[in-house]
Amino acid sequence: MASAMDLPIDAAPQERYVFKPSFGSSHQWALSKLRGTAHGARVLDIGAGGGGMGQALLAEGPAQLVAVEIDPRAQALLRQLYGEVYSSIEQLHGRQFDTILLLDVLEHMSDPFGFLKQVEKLLSPSGRIVISVPNVAHWSVRFSLFFLGRFEYRSRGILDRTHLQFFSRRRFTEMCSSLNSCSPEALGASIEPVELVLPCWASKNPLFAGLSRLRAAVAGLIPGLMAYQHLAVLRRR
Repeated sequence: MASAMDLPIDAAPQERYVFKPSFGSSHQWALSKLRGTAHGARVLDIGAGGGGMGQALLAEGPAQLVAVEIDPRAQALLRQLYGEVYSSIEQLHGRQFDTILLLDVLEHMSDPFGFLKQVEKLLSPSGRIVISVPNVAHWSVRFSLFFLGRFEYRSRGILDRTHLQFFSRRRFTEMCSSLNSCSPEALGASIEPVELVLPCWASKNPLFAGLSRLRAAVAGLIPGLMAYQHLAVLRRR
């Protein structure tokens, strides 16, 4: 979701992509799937950005915590959290990881299907890949197109101007089912991070929490229309 203040396109990843642990977010969903499994595991965070996921996973006690991030400004910050930081997955050739995070990464690839197959090669025999991508068919995009005739890029959110690919629910599930040795273990849907633009008094109360759970339930039932992001855990068969 775009903030009220549009960021410049050259803003650092830690400014553009903030960690969102709130209920219904992709980060909260991913952490819920990894809880209790990251201890002693080899974890690879591709597109680590500001390192929020890595910091959260440190409490689980992973054996290895490795980041891939192309932006040198973010790399300096990530080296304080991750044991190893690389600029591309090619530098990890021959390595294997038990958990690989691809959170808001594939939409930035010119060939996301091909990139995912490259990531698959880094997965251990019983490993999992956790994925999130924005939903271009979200109601807000449909509303803007249908009623206003607008499809405007922004500095973040579904129509982030750095996105090279767009995903509907169908295309996302096709991609998740396209790997040779992995298949979907779980599918999910996130909700809009409205707490980022609301004052604390409006988002830190039982009413907002209840509404968030209702929104998450509806997104799960109608992900093609209501999911802000499509989510998946892929497991090696």
